[in-house]
Amino acid sequence: MKSIVLPFLSGCGCLLAVCGTSVAQPQLPESQYYQPLNQMTPPGVAGLWAGALGRADMHYFQPVQVRLPKGGQVTFYHPETRQPLTVPSPAQAGFFVGPVYRFKISNLPDFPGVELFPTIELVDRLHPPPHLRQKYPIPLDLTQEDIELAVRDQLVTKILYIEQPDLALPEPEGALIREENIPQNRNLMSEADMRGRPVMILRIGGRIPSPQELADPRITPPAPVEQPFAVTEQPKWEPANQGFAPPVEQPDAFSTPVIEEDN
Repeated sequence: MKSIVLPFLSGCGCLLAVCGTSVAQPQLPESQYYQPLNQMTPPGVAGLWAGALGRADMHYFQPVQVRLPKGGQVTFYHPETRQPLTVPSPAQAGFFVGPVYRFKISNLPDFPGVELFPTIELVDRLHPPPHLRQKYPIPLDLTQEDIELAVRDQLVTKILYIEQPDLALPEPEGALIREENIPQNRNLMSEADMRGRPVMILRIGGRIPSPQELADPRITPPAPVEQPFAVTEQPKWEPANQGFAPPVEQPDAFSTPVIEEDN
């Protein structure tokens, strides 16, 4: 099993990943707090606790952008009908904090005929201005190594977090987020918590669920998914401000307009 921690740079809104021995990561002290969650915790527990802590907002879809190494297709499932919604990579869709979502990646150029079913579990969300919500999603990179390990029936676990500014690496960003390999005997949630604020857990392996499992609400809860779209398309709402004009907030999903009555 490969365990990876991914930090998130809050300043520019893109994910970084730091690689264990190849990057000079600042020495972190041992955490003095007990962390009951780890990478072996059953899927759904961390999201359930996040909801109990008030991090879940049933009126806010957190955009997530799935990026494949050399292209391919990303399929999301409709929460009620389970009908597939397929878009090319990079693909973007919105998810709630709390539930465990499963999606499919396929048509991978270097892996003909391979279909994998990763899961994501949001434990927190970002807080951009409303009109920039779709422009600054959580980017999720599935690397060539991740796919190779999953094809060999290895489990890859990634925890994405918002990086603390004082622990940020003094290096320019690359095309991909930097990754740090953490030994399997370490608590990934504790490691991510020491480096910043965990926001997502990704799990990807080689097991292919049956159609009955994909349709079973006990396996994949009927949590809403915001309509996915290819990133080459324009976001749903563009910033309305030009120059120094103040931004105009656009309505979010499930928002109710305020109607003022004349006296």
